[in-house]
Formats: sequence, structure tokens, C-alpha cells
Amino acid sequence: MTSIPNPASQGKPKLGESNGDREYLMQVLRAATARAKLISNTLDTIGIALRQKAVSVEDAMLWAQDEGIAPPSKSKRAST
Repeated sequence: MTSIPNPASQGKPKLGESNGDREYLMQVLRAATARAKLISNTLDTIGIALRQKAVSVEDAMLWAQDEGIAPPSKSKRAST
């Protein structure tokens, strides 16, 4: 009877095959999800402030730029 080699038992495990790699990726995904939620909440807050006229359009754009999430300017949109 011949045995079939088990690829998982040969040498170093591939990336993503060890528990440490899996846990690391889970942490990266959790952090990315938190960043996405923060950006979404910030955009909602800017939009609400703009709708309530608590900030001007220019101030809202500056606020978004300060957060690093500014939309393209009108002049850039018109040229594309």
C-alpha cells in the first residue's frame, strides 16, 4: 500500500495557513472596518452640519479636506 503525501505536512506553512496569520488578518480587517465607519460617520456629520446651515459649503469642504476625505472640487469635476 502506498501513502499519499500530505501537502500540509511539508515544510513551512503558506501565508494564511497558520493561526498567527489568520489572527493578524482578522485584526487588519477589524481596523479597516473601524476606519471605514469613522469616515462614514465624519461624512454624515459634515452633511448634517451643511444641511442645518451650521457651516458654509466652503467650510464643509475645508472640514472634509482636514479629515483627508474631501471630494473633488467643482473645477476638477468639470474638466474630467
